[in-house]
Amino acid sequence: MIKDDQMIITKDNGDEEIVNILFTHEANGKNYVVFEFSESHEISAAVYVPDQNTDEGTFEDIQTEAEWDMLDRILQEYFDDLEIDEELDDEEVDEEEDELA
Repeated sequence: MIKDDQMIITKDNGDEEIVNILFTHEANGKNYVVFEFSESHEISAAVYVPDQNTDEGTFEDIQTEAEWDMLDRILQEYFDDLEIDEELDDEEVDEEEDELA
């Protein structure tokens, strides 16, 4: 079953794979989706183009090095934020353990 933060990508060869959406970003009139393949854990991105007639859309390749650079910076910020959140969670667990002791 597909979760809310997942989608199915159909590759060029017709194979389908579930990916986890890490985040979306809108810039320069484009909607970017950054995602991780469930099986290989490879991270990639694409431009999402909504279909005017359905709830689904298509993906287009990212065209420029500037777009990739922008997404690389945002991805690094995303991972930095995750690391900070994990550290805060660990501190909260340590504090709770100290209170119980």
